Amino acid sequence: MFKTRELEELLSALLQPTLLNDVGILGACLLCAWGIVRLMRGHVSTAGSVWYGKRIVDGVLFPLVALTLAYVAKAVLFDIVNPAVFKLAIPILLALAVIRLVATVLSAAFPDSGWLRRLERSISWLAWLAMVLWVTGVMPIVLESMEEVSWKMGASTMTLRKLVEGSLVATLVLILSLWLSSVIEKQLLRGSGDLLSLRKMAANLVRAGLLFIGLLLGLSAVGIDFTALSVLGGAVGV
Repeated sequence: MFKTRELEELLSALLQPTLLNDVGILGACLLCAWGIVRLMRGHVSTAGSVWYGKRIVDGVLFPLVALTLAYVAKAVLFDIVNPAVFKLAIPILLALAVIRLVATVLSAAFPDSGWLRRLERSISWLAWLAMVLWVTGVMPIVLESMEEVSWKMGASTMTLRKLVEGSLVATLVLILSLWLSSVIEKQLLRGSGDLLSLRKMAANLVRAGLLFIGLLLGLSAVGIDFTALSVLGGAVGV
């Protein structure tokens, strides 16, 4: 049964007179994050940059810096002001960081893909849904319910919660692999010359290798036993 105690406490805290103090402190954190990213980026934006994006707020660095500053402010000022605004703002900044990471990495890795916009929109909806479930206190109940759904997979027991969490970790690992491969590819393809075709081949090999490693790590995070895969591979080889 859904318990509304946490949500009621959050709404009650948001109606306190200290709300303006929280909003002012959060606004200062966002302003400081904007200034830090602006100093690090410089006057001219870097095209295709995952960290900075086309604008300061488009990259991954801005929500990460803002999230860090919000955590610090919440920890330092916990005994001084009511941190209700931060309980709401921190999940929002975390969801924004995930969305910007996925969007900028996929845009850099697949710049001309027509399906990219639909995938970004789907991931954005999932991130915002997870944020709403967490803020309202529904997420722990959902996780407990998912833990009750289990099945046998070889010698191990798999739960729906473990499958979902492992799939999220696998997706994150693959996205980071794409990010790293796109950075290495840009370095290899920089400039021109007689060895451009060889550099393109090397870039494709690097991307394929990193994606393969990311896939293995992702399968491990899901809980797939590589011993079973090796036995199956040996049987196919025979």
